Amino acid sequence: MNARQFLAFFKSKTGQITAFGILFFIAACLLTGVLYFRHGAAAPVTAPNLDKTADKTQQPSSWFSHTPDADYANKHPAEPGNVPSSLKGIPAPPAVLPISLYHGNDQEAEVSDTYAPYGRMIPCETVITIDSAKIETPIIGFVTEDVWHDGKLIIPAGAEVHGKAQVDPSRERIASGDNWILVWRTTDRMNGAELPLHGVALDMERNETTGTWQLTDGSAGLKGDILKTDNWAEIKLFAATFLSAATTGLEDTQTASNALTGQTTETPISTPKNAALAGASAVLNQYAQQILESIKRDGFYVRVPAGKQFYLYVTQTIDLDKAKRGQSLVDLKPENQKP
Repeated sequence: MNARQFLAFFKSKTGQITAFGILFFIAACLLTGVLYFRHGAAAPVTAPNLDKTADKTQQPSSWFSHTPDADYANKHPAEPGNVPSSLKGIPAPPAVLPISLYHGNDQEAEVSDTYAPYGRMIPCETVITIDSAKIETPIIGFVTEDVWHDGKLIIPAGAEVHGKAQVDPSRERIASGDNWILVWRTTDRMNGAELPLHGVALDMERNETTGTWQLTDGSAGLKGDILKTDNWAEIKLFAATFLSAATTGLEDTQTASNALTGQTTETPISTPKNAALAGASAVLNQYAQQILESIKRDGFYVRVPAGKQFYLYVTQTIDLDKAKRGQSLVDLKPENQKP
C-alpha cells in the first residue's frame, strides 16, 4: 500500500471509523494513566477475620478511609471501641452556641417606613398676594405635585403650606422664614393633620410653553413686581435740593482777605434778605432729607401675586408619622419651646 492508497483509505467511511477508534483508545489509555499516577494504586482489600476467638478490637484496615473523620467521635460517643487509633487525640469541634450578634448604632435616628430624606423640593403655589409693605402677611399656598419616596406617597398634592414672609431688600424679593407647617386636606384619616417642617422658599421660573426653566429658577426668595408708592418722589427730591442750593447762591456776600496768607473768602452779610434766604435753604434741605428717607423706607415695595409658583426646600427629614392633628398646639407648649 503506497501513500496515495493510505490517504484514500482514511478518506473513506471505514477509514474514518477506524481512525476515530484509534484516537479514542489512545485517549482512554492516557486518562487511565493520569488517574493512576495521581491517586495511586488502590489498597488491597483484606477479608475480615472470621475467627471468633480473635481479638474483637482488631478491625480490618480497609474499613476506614485514609483521611480520618474528625466528627466520628461525636457521632459515636457511646462506642469507644469503634474509634480508630488514627482518630484518637483529635479534639471534637466545639458546639455551635445559640447566640446571634447584632451591632446597633446608637446615633442612628429612628424614622418610620413612610419618610422622605433631607433636601426635598416640594412644588407649591401661593393662594394669596404677598406685599413687602405689610410683611406680617403670611405665605399661604398648596402643594401642586405629589411627593413620593421609595414607592410611597409622602405628601399629597393639595396639602396646604403655611409660612411667614420676610423682607429681602438686597435682592428686592420677598424671603421666607424657616418654620413651615403642612396641613393635609384629604378624605382619609390624615385630613387635618399638621406636620411642622424647616425649610426655605425658592423661586420657580418655568416656561409652560416650552417646558424649560429660566436662569433664576431655584434662587432664594419669591420674585415679584416692584411697585412705587409715589412716582413723583424723585422729582420732589431733586427740586428741593435745587432750590436749597439756589437760595444759598442768592445771598449777599462781602470779600475778606487774610493779611498773613493773602487768601480771600466770601462771607454773607447780616441783612434781612440773607436771613430769609438762609431760612428757606434750611427748610428745603430738611424737606429733601425727608423725601430721601421716605424713598428708602416706603418708596417701593415688592408684590408677589396669588398663583405664583415656588419650591419649598425642606431642610430636614420628612417623617409622615409625625403628622398629627393639633401638632402645632403641641409645639407651642412652653416645655417644647426653644430657649
